[in-house]
Amino acid sequence: MSSIAYQIEEAIPGARAKPILKVAGAEGAILQKTQFLMFLIAALSLISAALGIANLMTASIMERSREIGLLKALGASDGAILILSLAETVITGIAGGLAGILSGLGLARVIGQAVFAAAVAPRGIVVPLVLALATGVTILGSLPAMRLLLSLRPAEVLHGR
Repeated sequence: MSSIAYQIEEAIPGARAKPILKVAGAEGAILQKTQFLMFLIAALSLISAALGIANLMTASIMERSREIGLLKALGASDGAILILSLAETVITGIAGGLAGILSGLGLARVIGQAVFAAAVAPRGIVVPLVLALATGVTILGSLPAMRLLLSLRPAEVLHGR
């Protein structure tokens, strides 16, 4: 802050600039609290997304339990069925991540223009980070459903129990 005040004094002859440390300190504290709040909101959003995915995957496995039981009865191993289900989960996570990236970039552009009257330039790290997060949350959310998938017994499922 002192260097900025010095630059102002140099740029404007006869001007005297002094930093007000209390105001700058208060702004810094507000910025830190705002960043923590944004981090907390993002973390809670990821947790709620994982819970929603767990619910959807469990419902999907229960709905397709006869198909899974038939696969097991025909000789498919638990590992093969798990890989098939995980592949579907990863593809869904990547598709969701891409949809999130596209909608996020569009929304950032609109908000940047409306609030700041400037274009928001996306960073290169955002795309792989969002894809990794979306895929990771999808896989983590599907783990309880995968346990259910492995516990299905072909005879019980095919007899409707």
